[in-house]
Amino acid sequence: MWALIIFILFLIIFKEFIQKPPSYPPGPPLLPILGNVLSVWSNLKRLKYHHIVWQYWSNKYGPILGLRLGLVNVVIVSGKDFIKEVSTRDVFDGRPNGFFYLMRSFGKKLGLVFSDGPTWNKTRRMVLQSLKRFGYGSRAMESNISEECRALVELRLAETGKSISVNHMFDVSIVNILWKLVAGKRYDLKDEQLIILCDLITRSFKVVDMSGGILNFLPFLRHVMPNVIGYTELKNIHNAIYSFLNITIQEHRATIDMKNPRDVIDMLLIETTADKKDPLTDEELQVICLDLLEAGVETVSNTAVFMLLHVVRNEKVQKRLQQEIDMEIGSCRQPTLSDRARMVYTEAVLLETLRISSVAAVGIPHMALDDAKLGNYIIPKGTFVLLAIHDLHNGRHWKDPEIFRPERFITKEGNLIQDEWLMPFGSGRRRCIGEGLARSELFMFLTHLLQSFDLKLPEGAPLPSTEPVDGVTLSAKDFKIIFEPRLKKYNSKKFYINIS
Repeated sequence: MWALIIFILFLIIFKEFIQKPPSYPPGPPLLPILGNVLSVWSNLKRLKYHHIVWQYWSNKYGPILGLRLGLVNVVIVSGKDFIKEVSTRDVFDGRPNGFFYLMRSFGKKLGLVFSDGPTWNKTRRMVLQSLKRFGYGSRAMESNISEECRALVELRLAETGKSISVNHMFDVSIVNILWKLVAGKRYDLKDEQLIILCDLITRSFKVVDMSGGILNFLPFLRHVMPNVIGYTELKNIHNAIYSFLNITIQEHRATIDMKNPRDVIDMLLIETTADKKDPLTDEELQVICLDLLEAGVETVSNTAVFMLLHVVRNEKVQKRLQQEIDMEIGSCRQPTLSDRARMVYTEAVLLETLRISSVAAVGIPHMALDDAKLGNYIIPKGTFVLLAIHDLHNGRHWKDPEIFRPERFITKEGNLIQDEWLMPFGSGRRRCIGEGLARSELFMFLTHLLQSFDLKLPEGAPLPSTEPVDGVTLSAKDFKIIFEPRLKKYNSKKFYINIS
């Protein structure tokens, strides 16, 4: 009798694990418990990249692809219209509650990136107000960017003729630009502590892909094989980063003047001691600092490296960029953000870099806050939703997507095209709040470097590969560049002197 009951229960559970919810989007067949995990693994061996696996299945099953990874429903959404719909509907404004996302934030939905609902609204408003108070989006911000560009150019001038690995060249510079507002401090570009910190951030983005991998879908395995699935490495990385952040926060706490805050951390510390109904907690403060440290570093740095990769691969692009820089800026002053309006080709190069690299290949995952209809299907509450951004930017709309061709963003009349198919910073309410800063950084890095240098590959080196390295974000494979000075030197006022 008991054996029969157990068998019936097993059949019920087994059926639940191999059946998809009613009206769920189509996808590959499910296995009990594992769902499509083994299918993902086997296709990764063949296709190399998670976003290519999603693309392969989307081409087979349709633009709304339904998967189950472990015990979690995951939907991959492709195509401009569906991506925009998900990005602009409140029901999809949630962030996933998977183990991978929460382990970095004390098991809770905190901070800017992976929180949602009232917590996200409160945090976003508070952080933006604090950033703007200390110059975010103002001329002071441009001054910070210019300072880092000058420091980077000076460092490259000091290493004239050397073959430089560029894959982490921008990391400390990008930390400095925002960290000066957040913590009131900038670091030397060779600062060992910051280099180690940036390396930790980079490593954390390589352990899994943006879906969260096994840590999300079969989290109990961290008790069985923690090293194999990346749990141990991620835990150690987060502990090290939080150690740095806690030291920074405690230094501020010990020297703060509650009536005269110096930077964003001071402002947030005041919020943790505020006598009100919902003050900021210490955990929230730490996760906000982590988000501000991580978010810009990895995505902007990877995009800047891809930008150099395509410029050094395409001599005609490099020469045309330099011609525009010479014509619109010259060599007797440094570039400024006000130059952007006149530099159509440079802006087109930046747009093409954002398109072809698409370092956030599936954006930041959304989660359905309730059952919701999308197309002809029902997306159940709690489903993780990934947006096929890389596929959107490298699909048929672009005619020759594999070719780096900035001219696709320029009209016959010489005006810049803002193509609605290009969404590197997302869309809707969850659009990246750092978009303006990121675009400004890329423009200033590119113009400062190409005003000062010809970018050349070491003698005998092959063209750097355009194939990315997979991870939470996509990054370029290692390559080196020789920065050959076009300009003689900096004078005392930091203006550039042309050798001719």
